[in-house]
Amino acid sequence: MAQESPKNSAAEIPVTSNGEVDDSREHGFNREEFGYNADTQKLLAKNGETLLGAINFFIASVNTLVNKTIEDTLMTVKQYESARIEYDAYRTDLEELNLGPRDANTLPKIEQSQHLFQAHKEKYDKMRSDVSVKLKFLEENKVKVLHNQLVLFHNAIAAYFAGNQKQLEQTLKQFHIKLKTPGVDAPSWLEEQ
Repeated sequence: MAQESPKNSAAEIPVTSNGEVDDSREHGFNREEFGYNADTQKLLAKNGETLLGAINFFIASVNTLVNKTIEDTLMTVKQYESARIEYDAYRTDLEELNLGPRDANTLPKIEQSQHLFQAHKEKYDKMRSDVSVKLKFLEENKVKVLHNQLVLFHNAIAAYFAGNQKQLEQTLKQFHIKLKTPGVDAPSWLEEQ
């Protein structure tokens, strides 16, 4: 039975092909219509690949914003919180030492505590400034990136569903998106020079 199955399948191919030809004659299809349908399918496939390129670019840009830019800002905020806790701890130690007696034993401790407090205060102030700058840039970048990416996404989708191949390609050019041609490897950096 295992040997007969491939033979039977192979034998059905001409029957199926002949049936399709008969169907096409019966329904009035001709080579011109098949050619037109093939061209339409090729165009749809090409436009689909172009749209997919735009969608992939959109996703990559949003991923970069979320997974790199926002993540970096969150890491800076965590470092800032850590610096604040250390600063508070050294400030409290200095305040306690200043409330106590001042003698030959405590003066070196107070002086050392003062240096540690000052170093951690400077670190805390620097981290506070870094967080402020990163949050400002994140807000500006977030709005700019999301706006541009939503415009790209909207224009690409609208052009695709309108069947406007030129507009779809124009959208990709506007956002400097280059699609890879299937089966063609990108030139090496030596070939580009």
